[in-house]
Amino acid sequence: MDPTVEWKDGAVRLLDQSRLPESVEFLDCRDYQTVADAIRSLKVRGAPAIGVTAAMGVALGAQTVMASDYEAFAKAV
Repeated sequence: MDPTVEWKDGAVRLLDQSRLPESVEFLDCRDYQTVADAIRSLKVRGAPAIGVTAAMGVALGAQTVMASDYEAFAKAV
């Protein structure tokens, strides 16, 4: 069984729950905007899955931040 949400090859891989039960499809989100859109469009459902997905979206966004110190990094994230 595939996980509902996982970190795979530098992306957040999500089970598109809006397609269930007709089909099983996965989305590979490579930036935080795509993750946020998946949550807004109910492709991710349930509080635990939304929380984990949102945290992974923050991690994706944090990878793009160029900061010289922690305070600048924290402000950007």
